[in-house]
Amino acid sequence: MAASPLCISVLLLLQIQLLIVREAQSLEPPALSCPALAGIPGTPGHNGLPGKDGRDGKDGREGAPGPKGDKGDLGVGVQGPPGEMGPAGPVGPPGPKGDRGDPGASGTLANDSLLISEILALRGRLSLLEKASGYRTFRKVGLKYYVTDGLLATFDEGLKFCSDAAATLVLPRTEEENQALANVHAVYPSTHPFIGATDRKQEGRFSDLNGKLLTFTKWGSGEPGNSNDNEDCVVTYLSSTWHDVNCDSDFLIVCEITN
Repeated sequence: MAASPLCISVLLLLQIQLLIVREAQSLEPPALSCPALAGIPGTPGHNGLPGKDGRDGKDGREGAPGPKGDKGDLGVGVQGPPGEMGPAGPVGPPGPKGDRGDPGASGTLANDSLLISEILALRGRLSLLEKASGYRTFRKVGLKYYVTDGLLATFDEGLKFCSDAAATLVLPRTEEENQALANVHAVYPSTHPFIGATDRKQEGRFSDLNGKLLTFTKWGSGEPGNSNDNEDCVVTYLSSTWHDVNCDSDFLIVCEITN
């Protein structure tokens, strides 16, 4: 009959305990039967290796400050890099109005322009006078000159003569200009000067050389008469009055020159 597992386990535990007891008895030193004498001390052994660092203790109280050290050497004078720009601060209140500054120097551009303009105007007047003085007779009136060499010609011939001289056939537009023409006429009393007016386009409606109706006239008594239905041009008399005449008759040619 086989032994049960429980019995086998109990037997094994008893054997193991018995072996442990025997081992413990063999390790015990034998009892001395008599006391032993103390021996001579031996030579001290070498110091062992240092132990591990211990833990840091708790912080102690702060000691008294030591004496101030000597001043160190001057550092290298190199400016460090600029820091980052901070945010803009709030706008402050406006400051008080400053004192008025000294007047600046006078400009030259405006003065130069004015001077140039005056010089050009003077040159124009001198050029006009030089041109007018080239004729036998000339009279100044306002900004223009009435000039003539005493030429007698028809109305159309007079228009061409004045045009070739860079001028126009005279036409008074004010009483002052009409009187200036009378002064020229007085030098040639035996004839009458043509003026730049005609009613060729429409009978009875006298206009200037550009076709515009006259704004100033000084017709003599009964004028314009349009004698024989053939008087479409105008001359002035010594009395400075106007009279219509035949355009194909020869009369004094007076030109008007301006800048």
